[in-house]
Amino acid sequence: MKISTKQRRRAMMLALAAMPLAAALRPARSADSEPIAQPGDKTDAGFIERAFFMRRRALDSGDQGYGAVVVRDGIIVGQSPSHVVVKRDPTAHAEMEAIRDAARRLGSRDLSGCTLYSSSPACPMCEAAAYWAGIERMVFGRGASDGGSPRLCG
Repeated sequence: MKISTKQRRRAMMLALAAMPLAAALRPARSADSEPIAQPGDKTDAGFIERAFFMRRRALDSGDQGYGAVVVRDGIIVGQSPSHVVVKRDPTAHAEMEAIRDAARRLGSRDLSGCTLYSSSPACPMCEAAAYWAGIERMVFGRGASDGGSPRLCG
């Protein structure tokens, strides 16, 4: 089967468009291979509590007070406190880092079927990353408010 120039061009444009997401999900070099402690309460409240545990870890390390976990089929598959200050990285929000951790642990950028739990509502950058990763639902805050499906700005 012969591929037309138009098809080749389209494939190249799609690959180029995916590069920023690939860079955002690129594995960070750290000790993230350790098992993730799972909450006894596998409800929104239990997973939000784990996000707030990550928030406490962020504060204890001298970072901003944000935490997030990514859950698939009732199992936490990614987690992180904020690393903006300690890594000197303005994109190292807790949600971004938890998405990166989940993608690394699952060996895939496709996080469909996952829910993102965070200590506060996701900023536009984090919501866009959740959208592109295929996260289905976002839950935030002490009250486990349902943020719905991630959407792109605009």
